Amino acid sequence: MEISPQFSTTSPSLPCPTATHIASLSSTRLQIRCLSTLEIIRTIPLPQSHDVRNSRLAWSPPTIPSSTNTANTTPSRRTLAARSNRILVSDEDNTRVYDLRDAKWNAAISNGSGGMGKIVHVEFGATEDEVVAFSDFASKATIWCLRTGRTVEIRDPKFTGREGRGWGYRPSGDGKLGNGRGAVLALLCRSAGQDLLLLLAPRSYSLIKRVELPTLDAAGLKWSRDARWIAVWDSASSGYHLHIYTADGQLYRTIAREPTDDADRWGIEGLGIKTVEWVPGNQWLAVGGWDRRVRILSTRTFSPVVFLDHTAEIQVPSAPVYTEMVDGRGNRTYSLTPQPVTPPKATVEKGDNSMKQGIGLVSFNMDGTLCATRDDSTPNTVWIWDLRSLSPKTILIQYSPVKSLQWHPSDPSLLLVHSTHDSPTVYLSSTTSLSASTTDCPHPGPPEILTLADSLSRPLGSAAAKWDVGWLSTAADKKPAFLFGHQQGYMLVWPEGKDKILRFETENGEESEDSLYDILTGRTPVPRLYHDDDKGMLEDGEGLDDSRGFEGVDVDAYEVSMGSFEDTSREKRKGPPRGRSVLDESGLDEMF
Repeated sequence: MEISPQFSTTSPSLPCPTATHIASLSSTRLQIRCLSTLEIIRTIPLPQSHDVRNSRLAWSPPTIPSSTNTANTTPSRRTLAARSNRILVSDEDNTRVYDLRDAKWNAAISNGSGGMGKIVHVEFGATEDEVVAFSDFASKATIWCLRTGRTVEIRDPKFTGREGRGWGYRPSGDGKLGNGRGAVLALLCRSAGQDLLLLLAPRSYSLIKRVELPTLDAAGLKWSRDARWIAVWDSASSGYHLHIYTADGQLYRTIAREPTDDADRWGIEGLGIKTVEWVPGNQWLAVGGWDRRVRILSTRTFSPVVFLDHTAEIQVPSAPVYTEMVDGRGNRTYSLTPQPVTPPKATVEKGDNSMKQGIGLVSFNMDGTLCATRDDSTPNTVWIWDLRSLSPKTILIQYSPVKSLQWHPSDPSLLLVHSTHDSPTVYLSSTTSLSASTTDCPHPGPPEILTLADSLSRPLGSAAAKWDVGWLSTAADKKPAFLFGHQQGYMLVWPEGKDKILRFETENGEESEDSLYDILTGRTPVPRLYHDDDKGMLEDGEGLDDSRGFEGVDVDAYEVSMGSFEDTSREKRKGPPRGRSVLDESGLDEMF
């Protein structure tokens, strides 16, 4: 295991989606650090009025750089990698956007008088030229075009946008980076007591379709990974109701819970859905309920084909159960536990009226062969399921309640388990992926315990440490790495050691980083060596697709207000001519 030095911050840090840079706030400065060299490549001063403690960072969607080859140059044999080129930092009143390719470009968006509440959530839209801002009390969502300064304002969104709840862009369908987040925007709204589903066209955000939902209190929506379906489900108190819509807003099917005699026994009569996840592979949809059951639905008929039940007493002879033990000195170990075993129940603290029950966490590995779940009534227990043998592969009973379950983005065998204890410790479970194993594969051993107390100091002051962990989206041929830290510092951890990196410069002047193994084996052509004397960032991004900037918005369909913002770019860009149809851009005709 290799660990980077500790880096100090004044707020949580955020790696970019392509795992090339990380952004963090240090005092009143925004710092951009290269993840391969750990050097600060950009430091940006923020205004004194900026609220650093309540700031939010967000990276733009990855895009593939446009080629700069000319007729007098030899075309490059290397495939240009997708990059996130812009970073935004926001507080309750202002949002500022900076570009890694141009140190002189930035944009500032002000909330103005704040008559409809403060800004509570800000993200990039479908491209790096769009910013979506949600106001407090779910009063409105405003979409800004960074090219023209024009805005589209949508009243009465159902939620405030955090964690993508109640809104989402239609995926590209190929699962690859570089094409933005998709095309059509789906958004849940509520007006006059009626739940609405709005489908908005890309770039112009004209209304494609307005659907009145049959829900009593819609709890969320999610696009399928292949962009064919939209899942909308009702709140748990409204019953078990899941509605499947096609990409063009047609209701395809409504799913209710099958009759059962166990509802009264678990005390969940009337309670419905708690979690919904689309399984990689586009064949299954997982629905976690308050009845401690995960239903796997076929995307052909949306009928249940598999039930994953979490029992109060574990008695699964085919799966080993490992229990974490902590001695008086704080040393942590795992022991093989004989079955049957009863895992610890959720503790109810004084003043906590929340209901500790139901499937709170469902996580699938990247090839859809393994699934990790946590039932909130037994929050210390992690169930790892084989989705081909349809049985548990291993069961972990942690010493403390489980906070997150994260599979590696490109390695289907690595699961990162994070618990809520005060110690800077994470757990790495290595489970052979079923797509690369035989049916008689041995049972996995206990997770590896990674204790990081010696590498990361605790936060200063009396505030309790808020530990956070997350994988970096490294490629399949790179060694895995994750980010670990708290509110005042972070570090990088490579469990299997760090790749040796050489720095080069490509033919078009862009800096690149390639592993020594790829170059020596001929998988990557040898580019020109990078010289440390060569300063400068990426050139100003030209050739970006479409700069219409919300032209042709359907004013009658939804209220639109046109605004402006401070743009300090060096020049204004002109957009292509008008006249293209909204449906030509939406991509909905790809469906049927």
